[in-house]
Amino acid sequence: LCELIRDDSIDDFIIYINKNNIPLNTKINYSIFETNPLLIGKNISLIEYAAFFGSFQIFQYLRLNSVALVSTLWIYAIHGKNPEIFHLLEEDHVTLDLEMKKNCLKESIKCHHNEFAEYIQNTFFDHINMII
Repeated sequence: LCELIRDDSIDDFIIYINKNNIPLNTKINYSIFETNPLLIGKNISLIEYAAFFGSFQIFQYLRLNSVALVSTLWIYAIHGKNPEIFHLLEEDHVTLDLEMKKNCLKESIKCHHNEFAEYIQNTFFDHINMII
């Protein structure tokens, strides 16, 4: 299932989900083999995992099938470096408070996703509250 998400194999994903009767709000169990600090020791949802890997087709499928869009998706979307997912979160008005904005900016800098950092800075911060 994780491989299908990482590869954004939407047709195979849908077949697998339906064949195995897997709810779309399922959490992925953490793996002892995980090396990314953002995922270590966490059980994340299918939609968070799709955002993390920038898997737009699967993200969109889950979104259109009413999977909850939670604020943690912002961080995963930055890591996934898919601007389409990021903009969908904006369009859907997913909660983005000041603390999450700061975390998003930090994550984009940490991941060297400069275009995201610049967009976040220009879109979500004015010069007064720019202090991280």
